[in-house]
Formats: sequence, C-alpha cells, structure tokens
Amino acid sequence: MSKNINNTKWRREDIKIGSWPLSKIPGLYRSEDHPMEEAQQKLAQETKDQYSHEEVFGDYCNVNQYINCPVDEAVAYASNPYSLEEWTFSVRDLKEVGGGLLCGREALANNTVIYVRTEVYTDARAVDYLCAWDQGQELWMRYYCRFIDAMPAINKPGSILMWLNCRHPHYLRGQQGAPKHIVDGQARQDRPWVGDIWKFFKVGHEIEAANLKQILEHRFGKGK
Repeated sequence: MSKNINNTKWRREDIKIGSWPLSKIPGLYRSEDHPMEEAQQKLAQETKDQYSHEEVFGDYCNVNQYINCPVDEAVAYASNPYSLEEWTFSVRDLKEVGGGLLCGREALANNTVIYVRTEVYTDARAVDYLCAWDQGQELWMRYYCRFIDAMPAINKPGSILMWLNCRHPHYLRGQQGAPKHIVDGQARQDRPWVGDIWKFFKVGHEIEAANLKQILEHRFGKGK
C-alpha cells in the first residue's frame, strides 16, 4: 500500500546524516566545490557526437511513448495481464495457473513458455510485469511501466508511458552460480536464449509501445 506524504511538513534537519556528512563522501560533484565554468567544460568534454549501442543501451532499456488516452484508462488496460496478448509482439495464449500467475506461449522462440504476473500500484499509476521463460518460480525478467498524466508534463491531453527493463545477470551466458533452470534454458540448441537478443530490446519494445499506443488511442482516446 502506498503512503500519501503530500501533506508532510519536511525539515532539512530530518535528513539522516549518520556518520557520513557530504564532506566525507568521495566523488560528489557539486557547485560548492566546482565553479560553473569548470562544470561547463566537463559537460562539453564528456558529451559525444556519437555513442556506441552498448553505451546507450548497455544495462538499461528505456522506452517512452506519448499516448492520447486518459491516463486512468491506460493504467486500467495495462493492469490486466491478458492485455499482453494484444499489445506485445509475442506473448500469447495466457492461462492462469494459480495465485495470479499466468503461463502462456512465447512466440519469439520454439517450444517456449513464458510465465507472467502483474503487480499494480494504482496511486503511482505503475504496472510491473514480472516474467520468465520456462519456469514461474523466479520471475526475473522485469518490465517496469509507469503512466503519467501528459497535461502537466507536456501540456497535452493523454498519457506518457515510461517503460524500463534492466539487464538481469540471467540474460548473460556464462554467469557464475546461475541456477539450473537458467543453465538448462541457455543450453537448448533449438532456440536462442532471451539474453542473446538483448541488443534488439530497444527497437522491439518501441514496436510494442507503438502497438499499445494504437490500441489505447483507438479504443479509449482520440485515435479513432
């Protein structure tokens, strides 16, 4: 359950300093120690004209999408795990197997099942999809979605989807101490492992976010 702290009276002295005041924390870059002229030079030096794919999408895959649909409608639709059968590229034939856990077909790979559970935080307008290939005990593939009201953000009616994936160690082959269900899944010769296509996550998820946009705008928004 979320806690409403909007009416809390904040005090600077309530910040817990403990044994680590700012002056003792190494590596901080703040205006008290670095004048603006130096900071501008640092920004210029560390900004590149071109970035490698790994630099941009190495461990985190972010997708953002404007959707001309009321934000509460977007959250209500995305909260239903069966919506994944419509807007994702490949999750199909979901069936509940108990305790809110669903199992379906993953069309990205041969003879592969995917397990899914949704966690919904209505106050934050957040929908998390907890997933995994092959087994449902460890749902390590996490799709963190938050919908925000577009009007105060960009002065447009509708919603903004912010979707984050993190590269869990199970995506990587050769991980030390990987559990048997990961080792066995990676050893299969009849399909790729999900981590093998990590470099395509950004484009693939943009396609899916566009699907979600089209569905929501045509059913609940202004895309008719």
